[in-house]
Amino acid sequence: MGVVLAVDTAGPVIGVAAVEDGALLRAWSARVVRGAERALHPAIAEVLSGRRADAIVVSIGPGAFTGLRVGVAAALGLAKAWDCPVLPTSSLAARAAMIAEQPRVLALLDARKGKVYAGLFDTTSGAPVPLSEERDQLPVDAVPQGPGVAIGEGISVVESLLVAQGWEISDASSQSPAAALAHWGFNRWASGEGIAARDVRLRYLRPPDAKRPKLEGLIRSSNEES
Repeated sequence: MGVVLAVDTAGPVIGVAAVEDGALLRAWSARVVRGAERALHPAIAEVLSGRRADAIVVSIGPGAFTGLRVGVAAALGLAKAWDCPVLPTSSLAARAAMIAEQPRVLALLDARKGKVYAGLFDTTSGAPVPLSEERDQLPVDAVPQGPGVAIGEGISVVESLLVAQGWEISDASSQSPAAALAHWGFNRWASGEGIAARDVRLRYLRPPDAKRPKLEGLIRSSNEES
């Protein structure tokens, strides 16, 4: 049927994965503090092993501002070059997709400044369905009463609160969601989802501290490097 590439750079662990005809080809991830752009393009080439993607699923936020811009720029640059559709995806939903068949999955990312990005999902249908709006919140407001399963790098900020509220903490919380994102993206693409690269927008829940460069410039830079 085709190949779907997944890119997630919303957190400190960035990841890339590819699915072909519903089967995982390869997944790559690494904890990158600086220089995500230098690691990302070689990782994409390694994962695809000479193939071109028929669609690209990419996390568009919330998450680390710099990381998101790098990942989205790379994904959109490739989508323009290959003339393939993009499936923009919530970074929190991508993490919830790692937990199968659970009525309550709390996805968390570290938002810094003592806050977390949080979203509650139902994954019993095989895909994450939002149960609440995604928010940039203080920990005490971000963690509802359990039970349920919590996942995501933001768990380190609220772990004691999660335990007190009756949440199970996933062992995969520090892992990249790229493989799960690729499978989910493949199913969505096979169902006819996808938009043009020019229509993709980053999704911030908080204004960036620094003025962000224009996305078009990042896409050009990504094309020049690829």
